[in-house]
Amino acid sequence: MTFEQKVKASIMKLIVCSKVDVASQNIKDALLSLKEFDGEKKGNCTLYTGDDVSIADVDERLIYADHLDERLKKHLDFDEILFVSRHSSKDGRKIVTTHCTGNVGRADYGGKPYSLAKPSPSTMKNFSLIVYKKLVDTDFEFTMEATHHGPSEISVPSAFYEIGSTENEWRDRNIAWIVAESILEALKMNSEWRIAVGVGGTHYIPRQTEIELSTVFAFAHNFPKYTFSDLNEDFLLHAIELSSAETVIIDEKSVNSRIKSMMREISEKTGLELLRSKEAKKQRI
Repeated sequence: MTFEQKVKASIMKLIVCSKVDVASQNIKDALLSLKEFDGEKKGNCTLYTGDDVSIADVDERLIYADHLDERLKKHLDFDEILFVSRHSSKDGRKIVTTHCTGNVGRADYGGKPYSLAKPSPSTMKNFSLIVYKKLVDTDFEFTMEATHHGPSEISVPSAFYEIGSTENEWRDRNIAWIVAESILEALKMNSEWRIAVGVGGTHYIPRQTEIELSTVFAFAHNFPKYTFSDLNEDFLLHAIELSSAETVIIDEKSVNSRIKSMMREISEKTGLELLRSKEAKKQRI
């Protein structure tokens, strides 16, 4: 069987790494140690193929990789992308994060304004449950993040899986190994979750993170308080449809009256379940 025949016949999940991102490269190296892959150069991309997972190692920064799925489908047959990346922040927290991508208003860091990538909430949920346990004996913590940065123009389910927040953490090979293990284990889990869109909270969405780790809900897109001035009904309806969500969970302590009214109207029009975070927390795994 040729290289092209092999990947067309077998590849379902695609892990995307960036050659200009040290955390991404460390995760890639761990993946190559954990699982058997065949590698081949394809233009500016190196492809590593396995029986059910492949890796694409690309030259570009991942936040600017709009339409990458369309470009890579010329070589691979896949139905989901997992972007592995560094996370950068001024607070220097030692964290592992996961989140969907897209922009509510402006597009300062890749993607387009008012555009969202299609999310993969079930894999994010599985990863969250697994990596949270693996980090217990480290000085890293797990948190979800709100939807932010590019790429927004990705039509297959996707999400980011990140190590933060400074170069010291990006170069930590032990954490990269934990993230790689958690990704491979998450892709093997056969769990059905209730998909939700989250509204409210801060950037690191602590209430949504708690709900993700303890209940039957799996979050897709999350829109924190700082996006409220740009949120409108049409955009929220688009996010809900794109996520295939059956529930919207609001952080009742941070949602203003305009957003509450908007969410009630959406719920009445669509029949979508609307829950406060304290109600969602009761529906435990």
